Amino acid sequence: MPPILTGEAVITPGFDAPMKFIIHTAAPIWSVPGQEGAKVAGLARCYTSSLALAEEHALASIAFPCLGTGNYGWPRGFACGIAIAACEEALEAAPQVKRVVFCCFTEADAELYRKGLG
Repeated sequence: MPPILTGEAVITPGFDAPMKFIIHTAAPIWSVPGQEGAKVAGLARCYTSSLALAEEHALASIAFPCLGTGNYGWPRGFACGIAIAACEEALEAAPQVKRVVFCCFTEADAELYRKGLG
């Protein structure tokens, strides 16, 4: 698979994984100073591009990790807010996607998403 640009998403078969497809996306690196507005837009695009692919392939569900919050240095609460807002917006154009799962690796992250989703 060739490299993808920040905010782009591509879909591949799941092969031996339990899911039919895997959607790959490229988050921007927050920890590098500058262009914060473009980074926010890029992170939001990761979610909207992924949901558009899910809709295009008639997928009923999609799961996301906490994009960008590891080595890319995004503040967890800030990234969570972007993720939720972007998904809520993108779901309006993705009626086939019935379920979005945010996979949180820590209880602190899960609590951020629970609060954000109200």
